[in-house]
Amino acid sequence: MYRSFINSLKSGDIGRLYLLYGSESFLLDKALEELEKNVLTGFPEINLAIFEDDTLDIKDLINACSTLPFGSDKRLVVVKDYKGLASKFKKSSEEYIEEPKENDKSDGLKFIFEIPESTCLVFINHGDVDGRKKLFKDINKNGRVYKFDKIDKGDLVQWIRGHFLRAGKTIKISTVEYFAENIGYLDKNSETNLYHVQNEINKVLAYVGDDITVTEEHLEGLLRRSLENDIFKLIDSCWQKDISRSLKIYNDMLLSGENSFGILSMISKGIKNLMKIKELKSKGLDAKGIAKEAQIHEYTVKLYMKHIDIMSFDTLYNAFNRCIECDVNIKSGKMQERLSIELLFTTLFDE
Repeated sequence: MYRSFINSLKSGDIGRLYLLYGSESFLLDKALEELEKNVLTGFPEINLAIFEDDTLDIKDLINACSTLPFGSDKRLVVVKDYKGLASKFKKSSEEYIEEPKENDKSDGLKFIFEIPESTCLVFINHGDVDGRKKLFKDINKNGRVYKFDKIDKGDLVQWIRGHFLRAGKTIKISTVEYFAENIGYLDKNSETNLYHVQNEINKVLAYVGDDITVTEEHLEGLLRRSLENDIFKLIDSCWQKDISRSLKIYNDMLLSGENSFGILSMISKGIKNLMKIKELKSKGLDAKGIAKEAQIHEYTVKLYMKHIDIMSFDTLYNAFNRCIECDVNIKSGKMQERLSIELLFTTLFDE
């Protein structure tokens, strides 16, 4: 979606009305930057108008869209995080929102039907929007809608590799893939975005210093050992019924930028890895063979192997189900997040 958006701008195909939304804040901000570069050919300080939702006055917005550009072919008018596109928004201003009438354009921001060629109006929402809203349908019908969610693994790998190459570093694709898989971006329920990934890349660049080649050993020093050790310590403290230690590790991870759902996801992944490792070890494989067969990093295998002999399959299976139950309890509102996590720590390995 982002590539399609950029290609349309590069071809000179600039519309009068856009809605850009989604969970990937980095791409949304970059998309807006590209619009500014391509739309504002002169005097951006005059031809750019930005409205935040909490300060939005519809009359001012209409005036901004109606004003002719100065020294530029077009004006750019931006509305950020407009609640009228969010699912929980309630109609409140009769000035510009009326009760819907069939085949009537007056029930939304009706002026979007009459935006002049000299104006480019952009609604940009960081997060999801409600596709059932009349305004969404009107924009979709009369303008262009782009959704920027998280990129997939293939695009993430290329994006990361490009950053290293532009910094003058060489790096194997397998090393980039290792990096991509261990920074949390691809984890389910993770709130990590490309800004976080960029920060991790900068940490790696500072760590490798003058070294031209970025190796997996460099990355292990910064990512894997810290993250895997934290999760292993958390699982171990739960096994030992050391609730105070569990909470300390949990709090430290929260302070370092992780979130509860991400931590819960990593605990689940750790328990799944324990089951895989236990099964493959029972077949006679060593750490290297297990790592290759299960596609788990050898460092992780060695870290977890010391526990698999004292944990039964039933215990691990039950622990995994308790992680799922904890996730459901929080998301359904059945139990408060902190309480649910603390309860999980105390009961994770109960028989």
